[in-house]
Amino acid sequence: MKVFKRNNTGMWIMTAVSSEFDHIDANICVTNIGKVAAAIATQYIIDTQKPKIIINVGTAGSSVFNYSEIVNCYQFVQRDMNLTEFLSSKFSVPGTNDSQILEYGHTDNRFKSAICGTGDTFVRNIEQDIWNCVDMESFSIAYTCHASNIQFACYKFISDGKSSSTTDKQWIDVLNDAKIALNKLYDDTVNTIYFAL
Repeated sequence: MKVFKRNNTGMWIMTAVSSEFDHIDANICVTNIGKVAAAIATQYIIDTQKPKIIINVGTAGSSVFNYSEIVNCYQFVQRDMNLTEFLSSKFSVPGTNDSQILEYGHTDNRFKSAICGTGDTFVRNIEQDIWNCVDMESFSIAYTCHASNIQFACYKFISDGKSSSTTDKQWIDVLNDAKIALNKLYDDTVNTIYFAL
C-alpha cells in the first residue's frame, strides 16, 4: 500500500496500481491487487484519514461493454465466494444475511451503470453472470465503506471489452489509456461529487 495525501478535501481515490491513476492533485491510496489488500488499505484510509468519500477507479474487463468505456459501478458481487455446500447462498458474505449483490455508492448518469464482479482471479474468458464487468478490488472497497458508512463511488475503465481486447494492444498501452481517461474523469468529476457531499 502507498498513500499520497495532497489536499484536505476528504476525498480519497483508491486504485490497485499507480499505472491506472496518478493525478498529481488527488489524495491517492494505491491498494495493490486483490480483495484482501483492497480491504486492508480501505480500512486504513478510513481509520487514519477520516474521509468524506472514497472513490475507487481502475480497470475492469467485460463482455458487455466496449473497450475504453468508463462505467459507473454501484452494485458489486463477490464472484469467487461460493458456500452453497454449507447451505449459504452463492456470492454472499459468510455469516451474514447480505444479498448476493451489494448495492452501494453514488450513481452518475453520465456513464453506463455496471454490476462489478470482484474476485481474486484473473478472468480470461469474461462471461456475464449476475455481473457485467469484472475486477479484483471494488467489492472489498465498497463493502468496507458500507460497513463504516463512508460515502463511495466507483468508476471503471473497460480495459478488455467486447469491441477489443488486450491482445490487440500491449498491456502498458492499456494502462496508459486507462490512466489518461481516469485522470480526466477526476478533473471532470471531483467538483461535482465533492460539492454534493
